[in-house]
Amino acid sequence: MNFNFQDVTSNLISQIGFIILLIMVVRALIAYTREDWGQFFSGLTLGIFCLIVVFFGPQMEQLARAIGNTIFN
Repeated sequence: MNFNFQDVTSNLISQIGFIILLIMVVRALIAYTREDWGQFFSGLTLGIFCLIVVFFGPQMEQLARAIGNTIFN
């Protein structure tokens, strides 16, 4: 049986990040309708950060590994 935990982990992290992204978008829209600008911008910022992590997760992992290898080797 060929079962790779690394693929499951990366897929699971992307799915969790996407769910958090959806929650933050909904919270930002609710804050926008209430005109609570502090919560709106913080939700929008965190939502954009989650979007970056979800769509560029594998590239960010490779970059972190490359930086770690250059620092510690």
